[in-house]
Amino acid sequence: MPGLRMPARGVTKRPMEIFDMDLPFELTADQLFSPGQMVGHLSYVLLVLSMMMRQMTWLRIIAVSAGLTSAAYGFFWLRDPVTVFWEIVFVATNLVQLTIIAYENRKRAFTDEEQIVVDAMVPGVDMRYVRRLLKLGAFKEAPAETELTTQGRMVDELVLITRGTVQVEKDGRIVGACGEGDFIGEISFLSKDPATATVLVTNPVHYMAFDCGELRGFLNRHPELGRAVEASFNRNLMAKLVRTSHAVTQGGDGDGEAQPAAT
Repeated sequence: MPGLRMPARGVTKRPMEIFDMDLPFELTADQLFSPGQMVGHLSYVLLVLSMMMRQMTWLRIIAVSAGLTSAAYGFFWLRDPVTVFWEIVFVATNLVQLTIIAYENRKRAFTDEEQIVVDAMVPGVDMRYVRRLLKLGAFKEAPAETELTTQGRMVDELVLITRGTVQVEKDGRIVGACGEGDFIGEISFLSKDPATATVLVTNPVHYMAFDCGELRGFLNRHPELGRAVEASFNRNLMAKLVRTSHAVTQGGDGDGEAQPAAT
């Protein structure tokens, strides 16, 4: 056909022959660990390290360091403008996110009672998640003789005491007391079983209450936050056990083994 050049019979090229094979590619120790290549390695080490951070602020800070290192590697050693451009975009994006985090952390200080909740429940967690968690709860007050939980009954709310004291009763016997920073109903929250003890207010208390179903759903959507809350339950349970054991020792009650005031 006119204008259509057909390849000569028997003349075919293998796919690899279409590439320029005059550029040798050799992987040697000198090439991998030269001063310039070490800068490239450092950028990837920092990027991996950033992915290991649980706090978003530190993740962003280390990611910025990785981006700057990679941009320097691309500019001084690779001479690659595409690498430099996209690393600058990467750094700028993370700086914007760091600015947003700083703004959200400073726009409203916590009240004293909110700070008690944060310190007891989610210490060290990114403030954006902390504020969302606080919005799930509601501060309440309860007069003396109020039962916050009743042994054998389902628990609707997870309680964190911010002021006042309560006593814990099991099978009609006082087994401990709880106060500021203590959880009420955490065992039932985790197990979804009825309360293991009755918690009776001994003097007016202030507390933050979380609807158990709503809080479970929120923590299921944010597994890292859920692990932080569960770790706080464990720390508080150990503190209750220590206090109960100390009270039994001081009181000289030798009729039984000390039990933690878990609810």
